[in-house]
Amino acid sequence: MPTDKKNQPQTPGVYVTELDAFPPSIVGVETALPAFIGYTQQARVGAKPVTMQPVKISSLADFKAIFGTGFQPLFDINPVSDGSAIDQGLYDVKVLENSSWKYYALKQTTPGFNLYPSMQLFYANGGGSCYVVSVGDYTAQGSQPYGAPVEQGQLALGLDAIAQQTGPTMLLIPDAVLLSSDADKPWMSSAFKDTVQQMLEQCATLQDRIAVLDIYGAEHASNANLADIIDSFRQAITISDPGYGAAYFPPLNTDITLSDSLDYTSIAPSSIDVLMALLKAENTYQYSDTQKYHQVEQYIDAIATTDASDKTAVSRLNQNLVAALPMLMQILQSIANKLNQLPASAAMAGVLTQVDNSQGVWNAPANIALHSVRKPGFTISNEQQSDLNAPLDGKAVNAIREFSGRGTLVWGARTLDGNSNDWRYIQVRRTLIYIEQSIKNALDPLVFAANDGNTWATATSMISSFLQGLWSQGGLMGATAAEAYTVQCGLGSTMTSQDILDGYMIVQVMLQMIRPAEFIELTFKQKIESSA
Repeated sequence: MPTDKKNQPQTPGVYVTELDAFPPSIVGVETALPAFIGYTQQARVGAKPVTMQPVKISSLADFKAIFGTGFQPLFDINPVSDGSAIDQGLYDVKVLENSSWKYYALKQTTPGFNLYPSMQLFYANGGGSCYVVSVGDYTAQGSQPYGAPVEQGQLALGLDAIAQQTGPTMLLIPDAVLLSSDADKPWMSSAFKDTVQQMLEQCATLQDRIAVLDIYGAEHASNANLADIIDSFRQAITISDPGYGAAYFPPLNTDITLSDSLDYTSIAPSSIDVLMALLKAENTYQYSDTQKYHQVEQYIDAIATTDASDKTAVSRLNQNLVAALPMLMQILQSIANKLNQLPASAAMAGVLTQVDNSQGVWNAPANIALHSVRKPGFTISNEQQSDLNAPLDGKAVNAIREFSGRGTLVWGARTLDGNSNDWRYIQVRRTLIYIEQSIKNALDPLVFAANDGNTWATATSMISSFLQGLWSQGGLMGATAAEAYTVQCGLGSTMTSQDILDGYMIVQVMLQMIRPAEFIELTFKQKIESSA
């Protein structure tokens, strides 16, 4: 019966008092909740603008409804006269003109934006709920008719916005690799370095998320300049605690954009005459039938007179041209190939989500095939990966490699703090974040509770029960629960009398984390039978 006199029964009767059989429990926080920052076509929830505001979505359909679709860059068609470039296949289309071959290359003339196709790649690889921060639309920086370039200042504002949001466990900025490069070296960018530094500083300060990073200039990678590209990226990492970041290389050749979704309006107005001349040259050598020739000629001439904003008319004309002249499809396929080279971070966010949901955050997000990926953008050898995986400065870069019969696989699971025995692996860092944030949230109600044995016992019991469940799922190492973790809280063990007087309740948790079998060594010994 209650001992508090004011709550004692005042009238005769039967009273029921229910006592909890179990202590308060800890509910684990979400582990896979990426935050994407970048440029979008729009940013509206209904009529309300949501630029620079974190918006939680759960599907690509949600993204389209709020943020629109992708940006369509334009391409020029330029002649290629360099014989060595032609020998190396550095051209996109060739045509027979006056009995000799002429070669042409496609060059993007307008800015590009990676967020929308990256979201498609994220969901293709197992993505789920996430936050999106739009830092502006495709023309937010000015009045250019075909888009404005990505700016570091806008991305920084997006990072400031997501810093105030509780819940995200990953930070991604696929547009960061589109920032302007320095001088004449396409793999160096001060703006990119500033962005990476801000991402890592936010993660290290909040301690509830990691930065999933791409390598700047990686689309220009070759055996000759690979070391320069990777070294430039590592120089961008100057934070003292880089264990809250992970980087992936190379970019991916995907099949997100299909050539069927493109048409001749992807060619810049300045090159429309060149396109028409190429198509007419092909028409000349393609058709000897006069009637067919004149019909195709009319299709080509219609390019100049068809209103580009009339999507139905453009689509119909494009279908006729593609059916008659394979060269146009070749040009559109080349454009699709260029648009399909995407940074790897979004695919990795999908992989992390998939692994967390199916196996648990404590499992390594590696040795997993990527979807909607045709191949890596650069072929990495074992020797090259040895430097990526275990450099002297510890700033490891995780490789994505193609294996015969297995497809394109994630072949690394290290943080940027590769020299640390504690924080070398992504899954160890992310599991600790999961445990820390889950326990922190659960202990919040105990703030201002009596700092006595009952409160200490409650906290210890809550945490032990949570860790017991984690260990039973395979999230901690140890043959028994006692080997996997210990939890202590009390006077003489974790606190002094002065700590209690100062208002501190100190809980000490020791964990045995799971680390991967990253290197598997086989030893064979030949057994020689002795003669009888």
